[in-house]
Amino acid sequence: MLFGNHLRARGSVRALVLWLGLTAASAAVADAPAGYYDTVVTTSSDTLRSTLHAVIRAGHVKIPYTATSTDTWNVLELADQDPLDSGRIIDVYKNTSYIKYGAGNAEYDREHTWPKSFGFPNDGSSNIPYSDCHMLFLCNSSYNSSRSNNVYDTCTVITQSYPTANYNGEVGVNYRQNVLPEGRWETWTGRRGDVARALLYFDVRYEGEGIEPDLILTDDINLIVASNTGVNIDVAYMGILTTLLQWHVQDPVSDRERLRNDIVHQYQGNRNPFIDHPEWVLPIFQGYISGVSDIPVANASISSIYPNPFNPNTNISFSLRDAGQVRVEVFSVGGRLVRVLLNDSFGPGEHTLRWDGTDQSGGPVASGAYYCRVLSGAGVDTKPLMLLK
Repeated sequence: MLFGNHLRARGSVRALVLWLGLTAASAAVADAPAGYYDTVVTTSSDTLRSTLHAVIRAGHVKIPYTATSTDTWNVLELADQDPLDSGRIIDVYKNTSYIKYGAGNAEYDREHTWPKSFGFPNDGSSNIPYSDCHMLFLCNSSYNSSRSNNVYDTCTVITQSYPTANYNGEVGVNYRQNVLPEGRWETWTGRRGDVARALLYFDVRYEGEGIEPDLILTDDINLIVASNTGVNIDVAYMGILTTLLQWHVQDPVSDRERLRNDIVHQYQGNRNPFIDHPEWVLPIFQGYISGVSDIPVANASISSIYPNPFNPNTNISFSLRDAGQVRVEVFSVGGRLVRVLLNDSFGPGEHTLRWDGTDQSGGPVASGAYYCRVLSGAGVDTKPLMLLK
């Protein structure tokens, strides 16, 4: 069932085998304290959102950003602790282990995944989001500076690459695209779900009550840019929402995220519900409700790729169950984005587009195997295709 009226104005890589299982990916529910979510009502998207907001707002204690007492450094150095060495931390973008310094240092600092300049740049006792540790992550200082205020999105043209360390079997690459009016930052696949769920939490946690800002995720880049005013404002935007929903599906909740949620809760008094209940993301942000914990069938699916193998072009047909944003991409077998064929809103039904065997810059790609991926807010479908010259 679709509830649309509640939606506000919102506008190396892992092995390919992971991609092929994305539609079925979901994380187990974390161990929230008994009764924590008892007052959440899941009968409609509106009710789920409002009752969940009430739960995660209640008991929220502002942690001082920097203080002689317990501050965000203390919390984050526990929350982002190296799982193999309690005396070290793992940063979010470079995936590198650093010795704990206990405060400011030259190697890592605190990354506002929702940049503070978009809505709440001036800290103070009433600026709750500024030091919300569910959104803050320890981060390599250089990578943090490079991400700057860029929105989270897939980079269709790579301006710079920021590789991670190969740590404990995880490795990847962050990408940045310099584009106006606001740059893009593509988080590496091992942590993109983490940053997505942090921002999704922010959207539900901050709804403009009292002196708190109303923080809204959107696809509208103009609303986002207009939020960067240099002063605290009542309503601010960040994104890109469609991409964050895709990242939530692509990178399911990990044990590291669950432990992080527990630690932040111990200090801050509230939890990120999308780590505990990842199945609540789509009902709230896409409007689907079919029970307490049902994830809807994927909205988009690839119907056919013909001809396949092909030369010089092929037709890709996909179907949408419901109207919504859809993105169609071509990847190499090594996981590199080759071409974004489509990124737009479409009505329900069957749609067909053509790929002419060129990359994002318009140049011809080499013969070989590729993968086509169709993404919607409610899931992912991937199928192979072969170019023979």
